[in-house]
Amino acid sequence: MEPNSIDDKYDGCRDEAFKRVDGYYLPHEKNTTTNFRRAWDIAEKHASIPKDGLQKVHSVSMYSYTNNKPQPPSESIYLDFNEAVRQGSYGYGTSFQYHSLHFYLTDAMQILKQSQTTCRTTYRRTNVYFDRNVLNKEIRFGFFASSSLNKSLHMFGNTSCFEINTCFGANLTYYSAYINESEVLIPSYEVFRITAVQTNTWCDVVYTLNSTGISKSNMNCRWVYNGAESNLRSSFYTFIRASDTDYIMLFTMLIIIVFH
Repeated sequence: MEPNSIDDKYDGCRDEAFKRVDGYYLPHEKNTTTNFRRAWDIAEKHASIPKDGLQKVHSVSMYSYTNNKPQPPSESIYLDFNEAVRQGSYGYGTSFQYHSLHFYLTDAMQILKQSQTTCRTTYRRTNVYFDRNVLNKEIRFGFFASSSLNKSLHMFGNTSCFEINTCFGANLTYYSAYINESEVLIPSYEVFRITAVQTNTWCDVVYTLNSTGISKSNMNCRWVYNGAESNLRSSFYTFIRASDTDYIMLFTMLIIIVFH
């Protein structure tokens, strides 16, 4: 299947990406994307003091991502951002509106994983029905997938649930807007194998996902290598097709709010 997701992990271009995001993309996207500016400004007031080798921009990005207060004017960027990530490969480096948030979240997870070295079991609940004929298939989420160390967050759903062994996911609890959710954020590029599909246990259907220990990043460093900043400034839009992959993308998983 040809994925449309933005799965950049910035392997080999992290420092250059940080420089461009900090110097251009963050101020540019705050000026041009209203909901991002609002979410970021609120997060700057409430984000936790950074530790673990992180900077303030990392802490602010995690708070803005996890803050999902729905009352107008909306403080939530979760749905718009993940929808853009899920479908945004053709506009990556050009019309995609969240380069800064995507980079800071990815960078924060990778820095946190330097001290969070073990794989961990997490849980994800939804009210969405998925195909059950997927045993032994390899999948990626294709977006930033929120999961929890707590199996009992029933408000997120009981229809299709996931027991996930993740080796790339990072525990964001200290930085989250909702620390009681014990959130572990899983990057779009982690590859899992579905090792079990069970019915009528702690959820209507439970899919067990085990990390393969492999990451798959079709868009790795794409906008950095392609000079996307100059493309944006000249309003020249290019459409980049992601390479073919055999991995099944669970694109529909974010159609309904699951976490946040």
